[in-house]
Amino acid sequence: MSMGYETLIDDLGSTLSGGQQPRVLLVRALYKNPKILFLDETTSHLDVETEIRINEVLKNLHITQVIIAHRQESIKMADRIIQIFS
Repeated sequence: MSMGYETLIDDLGSTLSGGQQPRVLLVRALYKNPKILFLDETTSHLDVETEIRINEVLKNLHITQVIIAHRQESIKMADRIIQIFS
């Protein structure tokens, strides 16, 4: 972000890039210290290395996660996987 923590963000996040928006939304959700976290393609915009680091952090927070993803890398750390076929 151009001004670090001082970066101004409008209500709809239009001042953020496509990569920044999901990260800010994830941080906002984690700030509320949820017991269950629903993630819908949250890390699909990230490179695999960054996605792995974020998943490790989330796992250490001991939050139940419901993850919707197309990439296998996004769900390989899950304790339980349910696949839906159309």
